[in-house]
Amino acid sequence: MFDENGTHGSPSQSDNVNENNNAVKQYLNLAEDAVSQGDAVLGMHLYLAAFEQATKGSFEPDEAALDGLRRAWELACRTKERSLAEYIFERMEPYVDSQESMRCAEELQRLALDKLEEFGLSREDIEDMAEMISDDFLGLGSGSPQVKLESAPGGFAPSLLRLPTPKPKAQKGESGEQSEEGAERQQSAVPATERITYQDLHGYHAAIATMRTLGIGMQKDEQYQAFVKMLNERHGIDRVSASSTYLFTCEAREDANQFMHATMGELGLPAVRMTMEEGPQGAPVLCVMASPDVQPRFGWGRHPFDSPGVLLLEDIDLWVAPFAGDEEEDAEEFPMQNLSRGAREAINAIHFAVRNPDVHVLVSAAREEDVADFFYELLEPVQPIPIAPPTMQERIDIWTDIERSHPSVRGLDMVDLVRLSANMARYDIYMAAQEALEEAYKTSLVRNSYVPVTRENMFDKLAAYQPLDSAEYRQLEEAVVDDFRAELSHVDDILKGGR
Repeated sequence: MFDENGTHGSPSQSDNVNENNNAVKQYLNLAEDAVSQGDAVLGMHLYLAAFEQATKGSFEPDEAALDGLRRAWELACRTKERSLAEYIFERMEPYVDSQESMRCAEELQRLALDKLEEFGLSREDIEDMAEMISDDFLGLGSGSPQVKLESAPGGFAPSLLRLPTPKPKAQKGESGEQSEEGAERQQSAVPATERITYQDLHGYHAAIATMRTLGIGMQKDEQYQAFVKMLNERHGIDRVSASSTYLFTCEAREDANQFMHATMGELGLPAVRMTMEEGPQGAPVLCVMASPDVQPRFGWGRHPFDSPGVLLLEDIDLWVAPFAGDEEEDAEEFPMQNLSRGAREAINAIHFAVRNPDVHVLVSAAREEDVADFFYELLEPVQPIPIAPPTMQERIDIWTDIERSHPSVRGLDMVDLVRLSANMARYDIYMAAQEALEEAYKTSLVRNSYVPVTRENMFDKLAAYQPLDSAEYRQLEEAVVDDFRAELSHVDDILKGGR
């Protein structure tokens, strides 16, 4: 069992490495001989075997093995072996930069199109066919919406894929029916994609205070940074990892989404955003978009972030889980192979982001309990951040911001505006003010003279956003009626004077 020097008789690690390197060299030599004799297929498989041998037993491949894998890729592309080229690139992808990765992805797409053209289909025919069958070919299952690859300009570049989501559903416990206007507003309310920070927000005092206790938004606070530096030195660590998923919940999901975007801005890191949209045929889809400083590449789902970043998941309580409700008990046994490639990449991206200590995962929903178990378990551990309706002080902050930006509103009574906008979402307050401003602007154009925002105009817009059974709605309605009566009496006085 021991040799004469008293050491263990089993082969050393050094011996294993040497044997492995020798085997790799033999495969590479055989591959070169096969290619030189004109057998490209055999050479391609031998190059691939050399790489597999180089990574056997968790070894890191050397430059020779990687060069051989690139030769195998070139041979697969030259011989139009698309399936094998795709497999080779999956093995090669972790060792190439983003530019080479994009070039390889384009080559794979060209091979796929060339294959279809062999059947007599032109590029135009292929594009038309892809549009027609995208729902079935790329969906999660029967009746599910599609997964799409898309590119578009903007603060976020939609460049990766789309996942299915259902249309907005009524929240449990809601009384009454939502008006058509409210439903349309909810569908069209998509948060802006520009970078905003907590400094740009108004009416989020409590939520910002909560995030600051977690260290978010304190980057410019010198006293806090000195405190963190002391903690790092005392505990002997560089920093605390982003180990929890922040779940921002608010009945007004627009408020939750806006605060989530501001949190992303505070972090100041490259971001990937998954948000709900509606497809051209009315099918709900989830568009995955990347900020300009994120370079998407083939196999993105396996390596979503090469550096610290942020993953935003909007309205996750409206996403469709990849199985029906009765199958939730078997979620752990759900075969990922049943999903389309794009869907697998999206789920894998979330999985890896949650477990990456350098990635902050930010999620929004109307209510925590409405998030499907599949997604909630995927995101654990979860740190809920409930966002309550704006308090009186927060509403004062909102109306102060509106008056600061729009002088034509300053003639209104601030006390009335703050009191009668109680229980309204932050987004609704801004929308009501915007509608009142637009009406006053149009009236000014018609009259060819400046018309400020009137009390009746603003109250009418606020009433449209208040619940019909609320005390504020009744007060707004009575105020509008009183103003109308006052105008009528004023007209009567003018008519009497004219007589």
